[in-house]
Amino acid sequence: MHPVSVTLQLFTATPASILVPRAAVRNSIDFVELRRAGRSRGNLAMSSAPNPARGAETSGREDFTVGDKDAVVIVDHGSRRQESNLLLNDFVEMFRARTGYKIVEPAHMELAEPTIKDAFGKCVQQGASRVIVSPYFLSPGRHWKQDIPALAAEASKEHSNIPYIVTAPLGLHELMVDIMNDRIKYCLRHLAGDVDECTVCAGKCRLYS
Repeated sequence: MHPVSVTLQLFTATPASILVPRAAVRNSIDFVELRRAGRSRGNLAMSSAPNPARGAETSGREDFTVGDKDAVVIVDHGSRRQESNLLLNDFVEMFRARTGYKIVEPAHMELAEPTIKDAFGKCVQQGASRVIVSPYFLSPGRHWKQDIPALAAEASKEHSNIPYIVTAPLGLHELMVDIMNDRIKYCLRHLAGDVDECTVCAGKCRLYS
């Protein structure tokens, strides 16, 4: 089965456009390449291996990295529960500390603030010359295909000189397997009394019968 590649392109404000980053990263994880895993079920899995066939394509081209003048807006759905919204703030702090990116802002698609428009403006105030909108979503559903691009386009109208991109959601990535497995093991360790309950569960991590 041949690999299926998805390319992302930088774009400026246009609500009908769906953006995805151009897969032109040299000597790095080819995170947008999907391969078939399991012949019988045809499940899709994310490939984390570099694609040697692309060496000629990227030769002599500049690596695409997040620079000091780039801003990252991490967008979740938004909730009426403040506790859920605060989790995004915690994730943004972790993301900023782990990556070292200078400008990283949280945003909620709906139901809570800051909005995508708020976060976009705050990034520009901090000197951003490009905004990278990254959905904190698992699947490429309607919110990724329609709602977030439309909201990003609307936000960019007040900053027409600032290009932006809406990246792919988390999707089928091999590291998601590790994250889920880690969660499962931690909860079982909690049931066994080896570790304290995590802050996410808040009294719900117990064995039902």
